[in-house]
Amino acid sequence: MKYQLIAIICFFTLLVNNNTLVAQDFLVSQPWSTNTTIGPSFAGLTGSRAFMAYRDQWSFMRGSQTLLAGFDHYYHPIQSSFGAVVAHSSYGGNLLTQTELAFQYNYVAKITDEWLFRPGIEFGPYYRAIDPSKFMFIDQIALDGTILPTSSFEPDETSVLRFDAAVSFLLYNEFFFIGAGADRLMSNDVSFANTNTKTDLKFNAYMAGRIPMDRGMGKYASYDDVTIAGLYQQQGLYQQMDLDVLYHRIPFELGIGYRGIPFVSPQGLSNTDALKLIFGYSFGDIVVSYSYDVSISSLFNVSGGSHELVLSYRFNQKKPNDVSFFCY
Repeated sequence: MKYQLIAIICFFTLLVNNNTLVAQDFLVSQPWSTNTTIGPSFAGLTGSRAFMAYRDQWSFMRGSQTLLAGFDHYYHPIQSSFGAVVAHSSYGGNLLTQTELAFQYNYVAKITDEWLFRPGIEFGPYYRAIDPSKFMFIDQIALDGTILPTSSFEPDETSVLRFDAAVSFLLYNEFFFIGAGADRLMSNDVSFANTNTKTDLKFNAYMAGRIPMDRGMGKYASYDDVTIAGLYQQQGLYQQMDLDVLYHRIPFELGIGYRGIPFVSPQGLSNTDALKLIFGYSFGDIVVSYSYDVSISSLFNVSGGSHELVLSYRFNQKKPNDVSFFCY
């Protein structure tokens, strides 16, 4: 009860300051396992794939979870990829929920024999809702922790339905990629009150390189490699950087990462978030990966860190002499 109470109080503080509440979309600890959430250019990058993911943002508080599911496919005859992602997030013990559906497309343009370029576009609806019955005010909390009744509170709206769009690009070869993207292009009003509160544009930039350590048998059989990847995201006043080092040795994957930007403090808050520990195992075409965020911010004793589980199934994978995909 203690942690649930803290979660609701913290969430209501954000709700009052509506600009803070809408400033950030959901974030994941394994962006490279769910890379179509970064931008539409990642659809079909490794062939065809279906994935599901679950994230518990603050495990002690039991109030912030995200569920993801997606499918993407590379259609070789027209050098194009298609994808779809659905995401459902709940905050403050379902006080606020958001469901998004995104349809994605990108085209693979060959620049040289080794380098390719993927511009992508994304469009889809998202639905936000609040449950006024879960609001809790400070005058409801007695000294002994008892929750007292209060008069009902009704916002002007309890749900909003909007459409949004995103664009991205990716320049890559078999061992390296770099790109950038922009999301929330429609700048929608998502306020539940009679105010004009628009979503902030979201920008990101990303880069990764794969270093083969042991190719095994055959020219294209890379069974042992290290991937170094970076993702920068900025939305409104908030910035975040994910730096990850992933070691693959089939069927295992081990990784460590850092989330945060030292010396940058939006609104006086610490931007040093967490260390990420990543473990994965592949069962043929099925890959299961788990990550735990060890919080290194002032919320460590309250949040309990974050848990994330990703299950993916990959097929139609890279063939020899086909550089349409980035293999990692």
